[in-house]
Amino acid sequence: MQDSLPGVLEILLSRGVPRSVLTAAHGAAQVQGVPFEEYLLRHAIVTTECLYSAFAELCNLPFLPENGFRLRTLNDRPLAIGEAEFGPTLLSLYRNQALYAIAPEPGQFLEVRRHLERHPVLAKQIRITTPAAIEYASHVSNSPAGELEIRFPSYSARHIRLPAVLLILCFLAVFVLGVSQMISGALLFVVTGVVSLACFGAGIIRFVCAQSSQEEDLVYHLPEPLSSGLIIWPRYTVLVPLYREAGVVPDLLRALNALNYPRDRLQILLLMETDDLETAAALPEDLPSHIEALVVPDGTPRTKPRALDYGLAAATGTYVTVFDAEDRPDPDQLKKAAFLFAKGPAELACLQARLVVDNANETFISRQFALEYACLFDQLLPWLFRHRWPFPLGGTSNHFRISALHAVGGWDRYNVTEDADLGVRLERLGFRLGVLPCQTLEEAPVTLKAWLAQRARWHKGWLQTIFVHARSPRRLLSDLGAVRTAVLAALFLGTFLLIALHPVFFVLLTGSLLGYYDHTYFFGNIVLTVMFVSGAAAGYAGALFALWTGARRRGHGIRLLDAPGVLIYWMFAGFAFYRAVWELASAPYRWNKTEHGVSRQRTSLTDWKPLPEAELK
Repeated sequence: MQDSLPGVLEILLSRGVPRSVLTAAHGAAQVQGVPFEEYLLRHAIVTTECLYSAFAELCNLPFLPENGFRLRTLNDRPLAIGEAEFGPTLLSLYRNQALYAIAPEPGQFLEVRRHLERHPVLAKQIRITTPAAIEYASHVSNSPAGELEIRFPSYSARHIRLPAVLLILCFLAVFVLGVSQMISGALLFVVTGVVSLACFGAGIIRFVCAQSSQEEDLVYHLPEPLSSGLIIWPRYTVLVPLYREAGVVPDLLRALNALNYPRDRLQILLLMETDDLETAAALPEDLPSHIEALVVPDGTPRTKPRALDYGLAAATGTYVTVFDAEDRPDPDQLKKAAFLFAKGPAELACLQARLVVDNANETFISRQFALEYACLFDQLLPWLFRHRWPFPLGGTSNHFRISALHAVGGWDRYNVTEDADLGVRLERLGFRLGVLPCQTLEEAPVTLKAWLAQRARWHKGWLQTIFVHARSPRRLLSDLGAVRTAVLAALFLGTFLLIALHPVFFVLLTGSLLGYYDHTYFFGNIVLTVMFVSGAAAGYAGALFALWTGARRRGHGIRLLDAPGVLIYWMFAGFAFYRAVWELASAPYRWNKTEHGVSRQRTSLTDWKPLPEAELK
C-alpha cells in the first residue's frame, strides 16, 4: 500500500475498519487509477468525517466538524504545494488571529502533509475540515437569510406577506363597519364585550404586577468578594450596532469605557454599515485594543439583526450582550450578568437588564414612554419571570450564553423586532429567560413623528413574531405547554387587540354620545352599560396604578395630567399599529431608523467615569 498516505491506514485500522476491507480497496483503487483515499469515500467504505479527521490526527492538527466553526472571510488565497499546482484554499476563521481552515482533496493529502512538515510555523495556523463543512459555512456566510433560515426555516419571518395582506383587509373591514352608519346593535355588543373583557383582564394583570413588585429591589449588588482582582472573569463580547450615529459616538465610547470589566477579557465590536462614512469618521483612529470597528458587508435586508448575526460570527466571548448607540449601562452590568449565569442552571440562556428612560420629563411622548418602560421592565417582566412564563426581550441590554445563541440560529435578520422573536424561540427550544436587576439608561423619542415610526416598527415586528410562531399552533402548544402558550397569546394577541380596537371603540362611543349612532345601544342596554363601565374602570384604574407606582419607584414623579394622557397615548399607539399593518404588507423588512442624541435633558455622564485600568485587571 505504498501509494496511500503513510499513517492514515493505521489510524483507520485503530478505528475499527477491517484490514481485509482496506487491502481490497487499495487493490481496486490501483486497478482504477484513482487515489486510495478517494476510492474509500467514493464507495462509502469510510465517512468523509472519518477520513478527514484521520488525516488531521496524522498531521497532529485540530479537526473542525461541520457546523463547528464560522468563516471570517471567503478568499482565493491558496496553499501552494508541489511545483506547478495550487493546493486547498485557505479560509480565514478570525480577523485578528491567523487561523485557517482547509479541506484538501484526498489526492492532495500527501503533498499537504509534506508541505506542512516543511513549514511548521504555518502548520500551527491550519485546521483540517471537510469539503461539506466548508460548503456549509460558506453558505451560511453568504446566504441572504443566514444560519437561522438554513437550520430553522420555519422560524424565519422571510415569507409572511399573504397573512399580512389578509390582516389588513380584516382591520379595514372592521374599521369601515365601525365608523359607518350600517353599524348594527349586535356588532356593537360584540365589540364592547370583547374590548371590555380585554380591558378588565389587562387592568387586573397590571394591578397584580405593580403590587407584587413593590418590595423588590430595583438594583442587584454583587457580593463583596467578587470585587477581588484575583477572579478570572469569563470572556465577554459586547455588540453595538451603529448606523448614522456620529453624534452619539463620544458619549457611547465614554459609556463603554466605564464598563467595570477586565479589558483582557472584554471584546467590544462596533458594527457599522459600508455606506455610513459619518459614523466611521467620528470614531477615533486609536481605539483601545479591546474595541474593534467591524464593517458589515453589503446585503439585504439591512436590519439590526443582520448586523448582529455578522457580529456573532466574530464574537469570541463565552457571553455576549447587545447595547444600542445611546445606551448608558450600569458599569457593573457585565459582572452581574456573568455572576448570575454562573449561579443559574445550564439552560439559562438570556438575562434581560432593566431599561430606564432618563429624559422622562422632556416632552409628553418621552414621559409616557418612560412610564411605559417602568411598567414593563420593573413590573411585568419580573412577574412573568417569577412564574416561569415566557416573555419578549428588550432590544438592548440582553445578555446571552453564546452557545445558546448558536444553538438556536442567532437572530432572525428578517424580523424587525428581533428581540421579541428570539425570546420566544429560546423558550420553544428548551432554554430559559431571566431578568437582570441592573439598569441601562435609554433615550426616549421626544417627538410624535419619531415615536410613531419607532412604535410602528415594533408593532410590525411583533406581528411578524406572531405569524412565525403561530404557523403550527399544535407544535407551539407541544413546545411550551398549554399554560405558557396561553400566556404568550395573551401577551401578544391581547395587547394588539386592545391597541387595535381602542380607536374603533373610541369612535363608536363618541358617535353614540353625539347621536351619530343610537345611544340606547350603549346606555339603554343594562348589559352593555355594565360591561363598558366595569371594563373601562378596571383597565383604566389598573393602568394608572401601575404607571404611578412605576413612576414613584423610578423617581419620575406623579402628575394628574398622566391620567388623561394615557388615553391620548393609547390612541397614538392604535395609529402606530395601523401603520405597522400597512408596512407589513408593503415594506415588511424596512427598518424605521430612530435618531438618537436629540434629547437635551439626558442624565449627565459624570456618573460613568472610567475606572483606573489597574482596577480592571
